[in-house]
Amino acid sequence: MGLDAETRTVIAESLREMFAARTGRASLAPLLAELGWADVLAEDPRAAVGLLFTEHGRALASSRALDDVVLAELPEVTAADLRRAVVYPSGTIDLPPAGGPIDGVVLGSLDDVDEVVVPAAGAQGTPALFVVPVADVRGSTAPLGGFDPDTGWTAIAGLALGDPVAIPAGQGWERAVAAGRRALSAEILGICDAVMALVTAHTTARVQFNRPIGSFQAVRHRLAEAAVAIAGAHSVLDAAWDGASSPDGGGWAAKIAKVRVGRAQAELMRNAVQVFGALGLTQEGDLHRYVTRAAALDALLGGHRLLTEVVGRAVLDGVEDDSAFGF
Repeated sequence: MGLDAETRTVIAESLREMFAARTGRASLAPLLAELGWADVLAEDPRAAVGLLFTEHGRALASSRALDDVVLAELPEVTAADLRRAVVYPSGTIDLPPAGGPIDGVVLGSLDDVDEVVVPAAGAQGTPALFVVPVADVRGSTAPLGGFDPDTGWTAIAGLALGDPVAIPAGQGWERAVAAGRRALSAEILGICDAVMALVTAHTTARVQFNRPIGSFQAVRHRLAEAAVAIAGAHSVLDAAWDGASSPDGGGWAAKIAKVRVGRAQAELMRNAVQVFGALGLTQEGDLHRYVTRAAALDALLGGHRLLTEVVGRAVLDGVEDDSAFGF
């Protein structure tokens, strides 16, 4: 049956309160356990993940929640007694070859995990997983910093795998990536919802020529364009959830959803910065935090520009399943 609208609203409010009360980057596991999250997840996995990541984005939270979603599709590398983090390839939409140095991002610090799971292209270019103890990670590691230092992510450069055993991933990795893209899409849309609230409040409170700037046609057109883009992205993501039960986890639909969500956030952020004026270009206000976080999340598992190229190549080649182009 799934969760009805009223129950979803109650759960969303509870999650919002949970993130508001959360201290720093405290683990989500005990906080979710207090909410009876296991029962919610069992009742309606699709709604549960969507609600969690929407509120995660709205709160600009940092956690390993995405790792949980990805690893749930990879039972061959799960271990109840070990803390594992995923190394997400950076700067590419293709899996890096296992034999060469790997650059990637870990969602958090390496100090609180036992092992990292590294996806790479194994024999014949097929997806494979490598589980590496943190003590054996060879390569430079440093806080990601840069565009959005508040993420708390760790950048790994030149990671050498050594001789760990390759675990064939097959369609498991495709399902994991699809699940991750749906979760990221929900998180980005949560950020967009928060930004729309900020912009609406600003255009109501900000007065020029004795009128709220929200009454000006130019401002209203910008916000209307952004609202249409976000509504369309929500619809595409809803359709992507419908394909989650397919053998590949709905990879194609998840890819399209992430493209549309990425484009929608770019449209919104561009217009929001313009509407906020000089305040949107400085760190005096809060808008910059949402702009940078949305851009960082968009880059994970393929940014919307790179994925657009992948989808375009597949369409031109008459291919509906573009797994041959990487993930």
